[in-house]
Amino acid sequence: MSRSNIHYIEKRDELARRVFDIFIKNGYENTTLSLIVKELKISKGALYHYFTTKEACADAAVALCSKDCYEKVACQIDDNMSAESNFKSLILSCSTLFRDNEKSIENINTPSNAIFHQKLMAALVKSLAPLYAKVITQGIHEKIFDAEFPLETAQMILTLTNFYFDADMFGWKPEEMPVKLKAFEGFLTNALKAKPGLFSFLHNFE
Repeated sequence: MSRSNIHYIEKRDELARRVFDIFIKNGYENTTLSLIVKELKISKGALYHYFTTKEACADAAVALCSKDCYEKVACQIDDNMSAESNFKSLILSCSTLFRDNEKSIENINTPSNAIFHQKLMAALVKSLAPLYAKVITQGIHEKIFDAEFPLETAQMILTLTNFYFDADMFGWKPEEMPVKLKAFEGFLTNALKAKPGLFSFLHNFE
C-alpha cells in the first residue's frame, strides 16, 4: 500500500472517530453535513473527499467502532483453551463491552439517535459473529456443541445479547433480569445442544 493510501485511510479513520462523537452529542436526526463540517472545522470539500453523505459518515463511524470492539474481544479466544472456556470468555467480554459502551455513550438510547444506535448494534453483530462461530465450530469438533449453521447461530446469540438485554431500550426492571438470564441459558443450551448447566455462569450477571 502506498504512503498516500495509508495517509488517506488514517485521516478517514480520524474523521470517522470524531464524527462518531458528533452524532452521539447532537443526535443522528439533528446532525447535518453542515454541522459535521462546522464541528470538524474543515471545508465541505475536504469532508466530501472522504464522505459524501451523512449516512456514509455514520456507516464509517460505526464500522470503526465495531472494528475496535472486534479487536478487544478477539484477544479473548485462546487456541490452547477448550471451547467451553473460550465461549465463556466471549460471553463475559462482550457483556462487559456492551455495558461499558452503554455507560460511556450516554446519549445512544435517545430518540434522536435511534437510527445510529441500530446501525451500531447491527455492525457489532456482524463484526463479532465470526468470533462466536469460530468457538462454536471448535465446540462441535470437541463434541460439546452441535449446530448446523455456526455463523447464523452466532448471529442470533449476539442479537439477543445485544438487543434483548438492553434494559434502557426495553425498559426492563432489575428484578426481571434473573428470569431473562435463566431463559437465555435455556436458549443457549438448546441452540447449541449443550449439556445442561454448561452456561450456568450466566447467573453471575444477576
